[in-house]
Amino acid sequence: MKTTARFRDPLRQRLLFLTVLWLLTLALGAWLSPHFWQSSTVPYLLQYVPVLGLLGMGQTLIMLAGGPGIDLSVGAMVSLVGLAIAGLYGLGLDIYLASLVGLLVGALLGAVNGVLINIVGIPSLMATLATLFVYSGLAVALTGGRPLGGIPGEFAWLGQNQTWNLPNQFLFVFLPVTLVLHVLLTRTVTGNHIVAAGNDERAAFLVGVNVRRLRLKLYVLSGVLAALGAIITVSWFQAARPDAGKGLELLSVTAAVLGGTHIFGGLGRISGTLLAILIITTLQIGLQLANISQAWQLGVIGALLIGSVAVDSLLGRRP
Repeated sequence: MKTTARFRDPLRQRLLFLTVLWLLTLALGAWLSPHFWQSSTVPYLLQYVPVLGLLGMGQTLIMLAGGPGIDLSVGAMVSLVGLAIAGLYGLGLDIYLASLVGLLVGALLGAVNGVLINIVGIPSLMATLATLFVYSGLAVALTGGRPLGGIPGEFAWLGQNQTWNLPNQFLFVFLPVTLVLHVLLTRTVTGNHIVAAGNDERAAFLVGVNVRRLRLKLYVLSGVLAALGAIITVSWFQAARPDAGKGLELLSVTAAVLGGTHIFGGLGRISGTLLAILIITTLQIGLQLANISQAWQLGVIGALLIGSVAVDSLLGRRP
């Protein structure tokens, strides 16, 4: 009976579905390209996971807390924070200190979203769509659309180098952050509050949860995660590009929803988002190796999202 009940759990069903889907995606990549199973493919694939993964996990926590919440500005924050880091370095600040300031800038940008949504009362879709245009507009206006280079070569260790045949950005940034957020969500009072706020905002308030403050903090956290993504991109590209985060906002939403996070809150896991990130990245790499255009890649990912929602309905998940 316990085993049967376990597989009726929608989150467990989702994880099982995602695991099977990832295996199918790996098989598809091998079928599309004979180069897919080369030893260099794994580190190449994992190099693309951290930035989207960080944004996807931030998106997961925001959605999970209800509202409904969403952050469409995360990609623009990656671009703007990256430019801030490169600009501060150009003014003579040490690159590591500039990166630390970048984390504070990300927190500030996230706080702007949190205040607009939870204090001013603007719906999250409209508020973060507006800040998407503001942040991306600033990124282009401040640089004239040109990248800022001159990043010191030793800083490339994070974005370009490997340890134990794994990318440093994956090993030293993504994995620790994923573990911390998983523990936060599943083993702490804050995690319980996040789920409670997403399930029933009024009930959470009645038991002492300051829902508005909690959600505001999650937008700040989303900004910090975007700033971590910006640090990785600056190290990786050895430059800050005003379009570095373009398109990542929609992919991060896709990863969260595909991973089983309910768009209206209360249901979701970091582990589900992690599997979704691996599926999306594996699919993209497989299609790239097969020389299939990016337009088709986005179309396949969109179809994958539609299919996952259809599976949710068949599994009897709540609407």
